[in-house]
Amino acid sequence: MEKQKFKWDQLHNFFYNKEEVYKLEWDDQEIDLKDYELAAAPNGGPVAMIRSQDKIVRYQEKSVMKIFSASGTLLEEIEWENEDTISAFGWKSNDELVCILEDCKVKIFNLRGILTREIHVGYNTLERKKEQKKIDQRNALILNGEGEGDLSVLIGDKQEKRKTNSRGIERILDSDEEKLENEEKEKTNKNDFGNSEEEEDEKFDSKKIKLLVDPNEEIRGLDEVLIPTVICARIWQTGFAILTDLQELFVCKDWDQTYQKYPKLDFGDAPLSMAVIESQFSSTGDIEILFGTKKNQIFTIDSIENQSQEVKSNAVELSVASSGKILAYYTQDGKVIVEPTNFSKILVEYQTDVFERPTQLVWCSSDSVLVYWENQKVLKMIGPNNSTIDYAIDDYKKIFLAPEVDGVRVYYNDKTEFISKVPMYTYNIFSIESVGASWTLYNAYEKFIIGDSQADVEIRSLGNELGNAIEDCILAAGNEIDPMDQQKLLKAASLGKAYDHQYEYPKFAEMCRDLRILNAVRDYEVGVPITYNQFMSFGIEPLILRLVNYLHHFLAFKICKYSKIRPETVLEDWACSMIIYKSITEPHRLEKVILGKLDTQRKEGGIVVSYANIARVAFERGHKELAKKLLFQEPKPQNQVPLLIAMKNDREALKKAVQSGDADLIFTVLLHLIDTIKYERSRMNSSSFMRLISNSETAQSLLVRYSRRKETRVLKNVFQSLGQMKKLGLYVAWRSFYMKDPNQRIESLLEAQGAFQGAQNNLYKKITEDQIKLLQLQLSYEQEKSNESQRSMSFEYFGLSVSDTLSLLIERGEKKYADKLKKDFKIPDKRFWWLKIKALAKVRKFDDLHEFAKQKSPIGYEPFVQVCLDNTAHNQAIEFVEKIPSPEKRSEHYIKLQSWENAAKMAMELRDQELLDHIHEIAPSDVKIPMRVPQAPKKRGFFSKKK
Repeated sequence: MEKQKFKWDQLHNFFYNKEEVYKLEWDDQEIDLKDYELAAAPNGGPVAMIRSQDKIVRYQEKSVMKIFSASGTLLEEIEWENEDTISAFGWKSNDELVCILEDCKVKIFNLRGILTREIHVGYNTLERKKEQKKIDQRNALILNGEGEGDLSVLIGDKQEKRKTNSRGIERILDSDEEKLENEEKEKTNKNDFGNSEEEEDEKFDSKKIKLLVDPNEEIRGLDEVLIPTVICARIWQTGFAILTDLQELFVCKDWDQTYQKYPKLDFGDAPLSMAVIESQFSSTGDIEILFGTKKNQIFTIDSIENQSQEVKSNAVELSVASSGKILAYYTQDGKVIVEPTNFSKILVEYQTDVFERPTQLVWCSSDSVLVYWENQKVLKMIGPNNSTIDYAIDDYKKIFLAPEVDGVRVYYNDKTEFISKVPMYTYNIFSIESVGASWTLYNAYEKFIIGDSQADVEIRSLGNELGNAIEDCILAAGNEIDPMDQQKLLKAASLGKAYDHQYEYPKFAEMCRDLRILNAVRDYEVGVPITYNQFMSFGIEPLILRLVNYLHHFLAFKICKYSKIRPETVLEDWACSMIIYKSITEPHRLEKVILGKLDTQRKEGGIVVSYANIARVAFERGHKELAKKLLFQEPKPQNQVPLLIAMKNDREALKKAVQSGDADLIFTVLLHLIDTIKYERSRMNSSSFMRLISNSETAQSLLVRYSRRKETRVLKNVFQSLGQMKKLGLYVAWRSFYMKDPNQRIESLLEAQGAFQGAQNNLYKKITEDQIKLLQLQLSYEQEKSNESQRSMSFEYFGLSVSDTLSLLIERGEKKYADKLKKDFKIPDKRFWWLKIKALAKVRKFDDLHEFAKQKSPIGYEPFVQVCLDNTAHNQAIEFVEKIPSPEKRSEHYIKLQSWENAAKMAMELRDQELLDHIHEIAPSDVKIPMRVPQAPKKRGFFSKKK
């Protein structure tokens, strides 16, 4: 029971425990936290630190971002450019480091120090473009010698000036400061015989701007003003928020999505502090950003609106509890105020009597607030009813607080501690004042292990309270870090279970399993001091991924097997790490170890990893033979083919793609091969490409399909190489119709004729011959006409069909050429007559049409009537109607021509009363038509037919 007396500190009605977790050696590096900025991942995650930018470093020394485990083991070092000024950095939920730079770039690194993503925030906004246009115009004036050595920049509604010197833009001066500076200069000029050094620098810079040889270089320097500057930023596990110097607020709510711009703000001056309420905790279900301003206001901003709340004094530091429901803020007059995030009432208002901004203000769970001042060397905990606990840190120049869901992790130069609220179930067991069931059960266990029979009496005396006592002992075991204390509590619970046969306690087995995992990862060599409550919120799979990133593959694999989680990811990363970090330098031994381990797991546990991913790493690291053997083990062709292409193993890539039957995969290989022919002719030409696909009909057909749509120029080579002469002839013939030059078209058709001859296709060969013959005749007509007119050829005939050519010749009166064309192409008489009467009627040569009709027509005379009707020559049509021998047909055509008298006359001749009645119905009333057919014993004609 001495545990509570010496380790717990009371805060109001609760107790807090502060215990050491690790001794820190920082991997034998000299680390003094006062020189560094830190960011710790939650749930006992890694710690990133970089030298503070206000600390003096050696000339041209590059900064280094160091990543340590929570136990101080160096995981990775990232060389950092000194020009990349960091505004904020923190951690994603998957242990990726997020760095927000002053120029609004967001860089994301994994625990291996690899830049996985880079985001440029606010560079393409409309307002930024407008501002850039204004400053570009101003820069042009300066470069032309029309401006001064000052750059005016509009920030919000206030115009300020940025002074330039030989080192670039140094600082921003408002109007009052500028006046004071000018006054100081005047005094200096009066007191000194010459100009001051500062004034000489300014004059030199002004001249320098006007006399630049390379104006582009100066423009780049001046355009630094255009890059948005971060005023303040916050990072949480699922996103980030950035406020720029133009009071533009950009928020990324989900790393898988892009950021969005919130409505433009109008704080006047830059805000003093910033905090975030995540969407799962906010009342609106949206990310809410809090800003403390100089006007005794706290703004709450989401994507739709912003609201302001009056507070007693300027909030210089804001902090939201892990529950998202309570806000703590530190005011300018030295007070810590705690309110709900809806500002309904003040819960705590504590006067610290320290009138400087705290270094950190963080929540310890959702029950108390920790305030730390670096200059004061004070760490104070504030709770309900203004109760406080002061923690001594006099021996340390600086500490760092990392809030967790159930407490605060405190980093010192040489150790790390964890401050947490003592849970009620732990208090019930270990408190001096406790006499409850939990204490009785634990006390009975202590008597039981020394053989005291009173233990049995005490346990039986608990009665119905025994179940609650067992549950408290199980939960208290999860809250302990020391394995010995865990064992005692679990054994006390197990002893209680022996007396309670009525209920089962599945939580007992789960706690034993979880504690076994937690004790393994808390080991100093591993360095993940995660508590049970953090583990419940974090999850087993993210913890395994963290171990993998720490290169603790064996432990991660064992936890997977113990928790019945498939360990493919662990094995795959293990194999990649063996290759990357050269754990084994001999290639043959490395190959044996990796393939042996993976093959054993596949046979024993049915675990199949992505061999292609491992092979890719091996290939990139120069282990080509190992990559080939790994790739041979890959069961999925869609994973094999891309790497085979990268390895330039084209034949095997095509073979695997064809075997898969996946058209997309085959197309991928074919497109790669086509690009290779275009850009790497030394490695592959058309001949070798065709030889490569000659054994695969599937690849050939897909290549032809692709070439028809995208690469028609290579289609000829494809057909020729594949020996597909018929398709080659059809393709060449099809292409000829797009050629405007007559000689080229004829040459192309001759080539097609040769292809059809090679394919022994007499039908297509004859058709092509006729087409060539037609083109040559047309070309001869064009040539003769051009010689007669002494003009260049008009190509009126070239490219027309036989029928169109004959029609055009008849229209032009070229009877000789028309008869020759009819004879050469053996045009049938009926077709010739049809074409001729259409052409004559079209050009309204009705005299020629009548002359032509004197011959015996093989198509009759109804077509003559029809072509006259088509060309609105009714009078001419009536003359041809009279040549129709059939009275019924003549009557029909008279009706079409609206020749009512002739139609009635034909009805009388046919003795068709119905036809006569029909004519009466449709004819105009002023036309005189007989009413009855005399002596019509029988109706005839098509109108008299019965249906």
